[in-house]
Amino acid sequence: MGVAFLVFACAACGAPAQADPALVMSVPARWNGTEYVADPAASREPLCERCARQLKARFERDGLPIPAVVREPGYFARAYHGAADEQDL
Repeated sequence: MGVAFLVFACAACGAPAQADPALVMSVPARWNGTEYVADPAASREPLCERCARQLKARFERDGLPIPAVVREPGYFARAYHGAADEQDL
C-alpha cells in the first residue's frame, strides 16, 4: 500500500508546494506560456496553502459559499500536510 502527494507550482503565486491530490484547493486557470491566468473555462489548477488560506479568507469576507470540506476542522492540515492513500485516488 502506498500514499500519494501532488507536487506542483501554485497557480496563484508560483511557489513550489505539495498536497493531498484529493483535497488540494484549486482554481480555474490556464497557462499562458509564462504564468497561470484566471479563466473560468480552463481546468482547475492547485493552490499552495498560503494562497488557499487567502482565498478562504476572501470568501469569508465577501460572504461567498465555502465548500463543506474546507470548513471542516483540520482541513489545511489534512490537505497540505498529509498524503492520500493510493486506494482513495
